[in-house]
Amino acid sequence: MDDMYLDKMRKYENLCLAWIQKADQELLDNDFQHTKQECYYLQQAINLRSEMARMSIGSEQDYHQRKARELNARIAEIVKIIDPEYMKRKEAEARAKAAANSKGNASGADGKRAGTSGAKSKTSSAIDEEEVKSWFKEIPSVSFEDVTGMPELKQKLRNCINDSRRQAIREYLGLRKQKSYFFVGPPGCGKTYLIKAFAHELVNKDYKYLSLVGSDILSKYVGDAEKTITRLFEVAEENAPCIVFIDEIDGVCKNRSLPNLPEYAASITTAFLTGYNRINASDKPIIFIGATNYPNQVDNAMLDRVELINVPFPDQAGRVLKFRQELGKCIQLTDGFTFEAMGEITESDNEEEQYNYRDIERLCEELKVMVMDNVMNLYPSEDAAVQALKAGTYGINRQLFEEGRKRCLPTPKKSIIKELREWRKQFEHRSEA
Repeated sequence: MDDMYLDKMRKYENLCLAWIQKADQELLDNDFQHTKQECYYLQQAINLRSEMARMSIGSEQDYHQRKARELNARIAEIVKIIDPEYMKRKEAEARAKAAANSKGNASGADGKRAGTSGAKSKTSSAIDEEEVKSWFKEIPSVSFEDVTGMPELKQKLRNCINDSRRQAIREYLGLRKQKSYFFVGPPGCGKTYLIKAFAHELVNKDYKYLSLVGSDILSKYVGDAEKTITRLFEVAEENAPCIVFIDEIDGVCKNRSLPNLPEYAASITTAFLTGYNRINASDKPIIFIGATNYPNQVDNAMLDRVELINVPFPDQAGRVLKFRQELGKCIQLTDGFTFEAMGEITESDNEEEQYNYRDIERLCEELKVMVMDNVMNLYPSEDAAVQALKAGTYGINRQLFEEGRKRCLPTPKKSIIKELREWRKQFEHRSEA
């Protein structure tokens, strides 16, 4: 059996048990009175148990599914005690949602949705307005000028920016105002960085910028995540034109076909799709962006609604720029060594050994530590060491760089690359069908 698989399963098992232990400690600390926090800890354990079930087969999968069901049952019992009205509210919300969808279908010809105007729903109004304010972010400092490589992706996003200036003619031609993009790729390859650069350009065109992380939404107590999602899409519609960016979207739009998916996770996905359909039906100038390292965990109904953008590993130009950004302001290069040479040295034909931006950051951190130790041994004081670095009397040459690279190899990527490769094959096959 793959050692990497075993290591991952051990890690997940230990984390799962740690979350359960936290839940038990929470109960003990509160004199055996159940709390929302206890439910939160148990939900984290369920997430891990469900992931282990997805990764395994046979009796091992059955075991993880059974353990997840036991945790689900424990949460259900706690909710009955601390929030006896919860199930009544859920049933009422389901009936209201079904009625709204029914009315929306009946009046769909004129593009209006029943229930989208007027006072806020009881569900959404429960969200703290201070929390809503925290969703609005300042203009990101990075722009396309800071992004090297990925010319096709940048051109696609520039086209979208240009389209945002042409609302009158787009409306005349019947082109949709709402656009949706889904950024997919290995961790550390610049998805969030590129999205921030895109947001920088659009916010300068009077777009507001809303940004959340899926894990933040999931930290809510049972039922609150759905309310947060509902309110988020309401706020987006109220504040158009705007950008809505959700990182780690796999957490809040979980694939409902995954084995043993917890009931609350399926409920969050349903709330997410309902909210997304809201802004889609309104056809206001809203640009929705999601990002994930694990597209196989995202519900297919969402994937069918967005334009997929694959973000690759940084090319040589991207690596050179990253090295220059990390080292160029504080350390000079010596003996004819160049940043271009760093980019060449970190090139690999093996996809599993390629450097992402985080690998480069770690390598540069290691090089800085090596440089610090060396100059402090060579010069009598810190001031003298700093002056030597500023003057270029001491710097990084090829030998020191190679030594640092051997100490700080790229993180293992075999597992995530395999998952992404398999997902792309399945998705392309489904698209062709």
